Amino acid sequence: MVSKLSKIVHTPPMLVTLKHIFKKAFTVQYPEERLEIPERFRGLHAYNIDKCIACRMCEKACPNKCIQLEISTYEVEIETPDGEKKTKTKKKVDGFNIYLGRCMFCGLCVDNCPKGALGMTTEYEFSDNDRKSLVYGIDRLPKKEMPKEEEKENEPES
Repeated sequence: MVSKLSKIVHTPPMLVTLKHIFKKAFTVQYPEERLEIPERFRGLHAYNIDKCIACRMCEKACPNKCIQLEISTYEVEIETPDGEKKTKTKKKVDGFNIYLGRCMFCGLCVDNCPKGALGMTTEYEFSDNDRKSLVYGIDRLPKKEMPKEEEKENEPES
C-alpha cells in the first residue's frame, strides 16, 4: 500500500520535470550577451540640479531613508509691482546623496519630485566591494536630460 501511494505522490512532479527536459534552455551568457532592458526599467538615479527646488519631497518619500539632501538658504531682493523692494529667502542644494546599498529602486522619489529633477536610468551595474562607495553624490549620478519642449521654455529670450 505504501509503495503504491508513494508512486502516485511522486508522479506529478516527475511529469513536470520530464516536460521541461526537452525544452530549449533560456540562458544568456552575461556579460557578453545582455537582455533587452524594458522602457520603464528602474535603475540608477539621474539628477538635474538645475531643476531641483530643494523641497525635500524625494527625501520624505523614500521608504528606506537612503536619500540625503544638504540645503542652504540665501536672501534675494525682489522688486514688487508697486516698486517696493522685498527680501525673499530661497533654497539651494549643496549636496545630494543616495545610498544605493539601501535603495530598493521603488521609484517613489521620482514620482514625488514636483519639478522632475529626479529620474531613473537603465544602468544596473554598480556593485562594489565597499559600502562607502555605494553612496552616490551629485558628481557620480548621471545628469537627467530635460525633454526638448522644456529646454525651449527655459531658454532666455533674445
